[in-house]
Amino acid sequence: MADQPFASNTALRITRRLAAPRAKVFHAWTDPETLKRWFAPSDDYSTWQAEVDLRAGGTYRIQMKAPDGAIYAVKGTYKDVQPTERLVFSWSWEGSGWRGLKEFYETLVTVELRTVPAGTELTLTHEFFPTAEERDRHRSGWTGCLTRLIEALA
Repeated sequence: MADQPFASNTALRITRRLAAPRAKVFHAWTDPETLKRWFAPSDDYSTWQAEVDLRAGGTYRIQMKAPDGAIYAVKGTYKDVQPTERLVFSWSWEGSGWRGLKEFYETLVTVELRTVPAGTELTLTHEFFPTAEERDRHRSGWTGCLTRLIEALA
């Protein structure tokens, strides 16, 4: 399924269909061991640490290792947790962040799950990027992550 345009020029929305029930998809987003199997922009990266405190106000932190050995860590706070239906969480890179960004900024990710005949429709909305360029960089990363998620759930 193709990415869909979104109202803000610094937000993105991606929709995918997964051949798995909502409960299994939700588990993949919230279980640290399962996150480590798929949460990376490509197979060249490894996700070696995932911490999850799954509750509104709880935090998460995920560390990935790039092919060049660089470590990237993303962290945030869960704003809304509705099991098997919806996750809303803040998103920020630690340190200088992804691709050497010099400034700290926080964005917001919403993952919505809907039952469809062949499994689950997942809609990911990521908003409040400081620039369209950063939005596009994250679109590439999310596209890779969601491809890996589909493969992990197959």
